[in-house]
Amino acid sequence: MSILSYLFGDDDKPIPDPMWQRDSANRFYRLLAMRPGKPNLKGHSGVFVLFHKGVRPGWVYVGATGDLDTAIDRLQSHREISDLERRGGLFMTWAYIRADKRDGVVAYLRSRMAPEVTDPALDTDLGCHPERAKPVPVQLPV
Repeated sequence: MSILSYLFGDDDKPIPDPMWQRDSANRFYRLLAMRPGKPNLKGHSGVFVLFHKGVRPGWVYVGATGDLDTAIDRLQSHREISDLERRGGLFMTWAYIRADKRDGVVAYLRSRMAPEVTDPALDTDLGCHPERAKPVPVQLPV
């Protein structure tokens, strides 16, 4: 059985962990400190989650894209998102999810997390359309 078949298999199995990515020190990536090629995400696709830490941590934005490298650049320059850095740091993680499941995973995560930023134009730019998708449950990044 492949990891993807396990990840999106039968409903009677526990909610799958999509293997949210961390750096080599097992920490989530600081969005504004990420530079092109580090980590190398050019051409890699998946679902990503942004959050801030601080006194009142919160979920910032959840999306999906066909190119995580391009998405990072777009997220770093997004004024509403980057302004949240001052709330204790802005962090990112992602999981490699099949294209046919991405929008459903985003729909599920948004319904569970209620992120602070909603931007339909950004969704469209990144190729994310969760409003049309049936939610696909996965574990939240912890």
